[in-house]
Amino acid sequence: MTSTADPFDDFDVVDARDRPFDPADPDTRIDFQIAVAEFAARQQIRSAAEQMGAIVTVVAEARRHPEVFVVLRGEPTDRDVEFAERAAIADLAVRLSLAEGTVAAFATQGALLRGRAPGVWAAFLEGDIAVANARRVADTLETLPADVTSDAALDAASLELAHLAPARFRQRLHTLRERLHPCSATERHAEAARARSVWREPDIEGMAWLGVHLTAADADAAWQRIDGTARHLCAQPGETRTIDQVRADVAADILTGRIDPLTTPRVTVGVLIPMLTLLGRSDAPATLEGYGPIDAVTARELTAHAPTFFRILTDPVSATVLDVDRGSYRPPADLKRWLALRDGTCRFAGCGRSAKNCDLDHTVDWAKGGPTAARNLAHLCRRHHTLKHRTRWSVAQHPDTTITWTSPTGAIRTADPPPF
Repeated sequence: MTSTADPFDDFDVVDARDRPFDPADPDTRIDFQIAVAEFAARQQIRSAAEQMGAIVTVVAEARRHPEVFVVLRGEPTDRDVEFAERAAIADLAVRLSLAEGTVAAFATQGALLRGRAPGVWAAFLEGDIAVANARRVADTLETLPADVTSDAALDAASLELAHLAPARFRQRLHTLRERLHPCSATERHAEAARARSVWREPDIEGMAWLGVHLTAADADAAWQRIDGTARHLCAQPGETRTIDQVRADVAADILTGRIDPLTTPRVTVGVLIPMLTLLGRSDAPATLEGYGPIDAVTARELTAHAPTFFRILTDPVSATVLDVDRGSYRPPADLKRWLALRDGTCRFAGCGRSAKNCDLDHTVDWAKGGPTAARNLAHLCRRHHTLKHRTRWSVAQHPDTTITWTSPTGAIRTADPPPF
């Protein structure tokens, strides 16, 4: 028999705003359930960290004491240790109902965090950094040579960025990794490009996956061509396919030769490149719009074929924007170019939709005196643009271009600032 009792009958507490707990008040009920969700989230993170730590310990014990997992004939050999580790991972996988590859990944990631990012590991154990973000730190450490200084810098920066949603956190860590890596971006890009490939994986129901691993510049150009063509087709009368369906059909048509790639919309690739890099006097990384840091050689190759340029003057030390060339007849045109590069994505906390597919919104409405200036403009995807105007969400843009969002229940989130 289902109980009809009010779940709040057993509570006699004071809420976060020092008001008597009133179950008849919707604000109180919402605040309470949000607090429950937040507490549960922290508990899940703590549990994930504890599980990862236990996996690391078991695998380490298997290396130290291989006799627990394999039959030894004399002193343990390297091969004995290897098989003991495999056996331990298989044992954990069975007990935890996880794939062996997942257990092995947890063991590697946990060891990296405990050994090279103690601050992140402590925060992980306390539930203060999302599981996805903690694992991203470990994956980043795995691609960096062990170094006390760079490890400490990554550890500290990761803690400062821990509040970001996983997509934004990944972007910021990518940029930070470029600064910390001892090898030049050009050398690493050349090595990585040698691993480019195409693969096909059969799926059920007569379907299959087709994947391509290629340079960021080529991937961005290909995506823009596919996405631009798909959006053009979706705008036609009578089109009933979803945007994902049309993108897939466009990609298939181009690759199979059913349509001519030269007839698809023009591709525009935005690259923010330091002037000294452009002139060949520096190898400082450039930024590919919608992706992030790219090596100097690739950036120069892209700009070598660019039909037009626009200039952004920045402070050589702080990188603060000092001026934007106003070569267009209508001044907003160059401002739009700069803001698309500045924002990169929707400026709602955690949203990763490309600025190219967002609205350029006045933070303070034009009708209320808000100027059409960089300090009062930001890209918002249609979903979050509507959220700003149709709900109790509010937003403020500060002089340093950071944006603060306040939810209807009073939660305050500062979206990460643009990279420039």
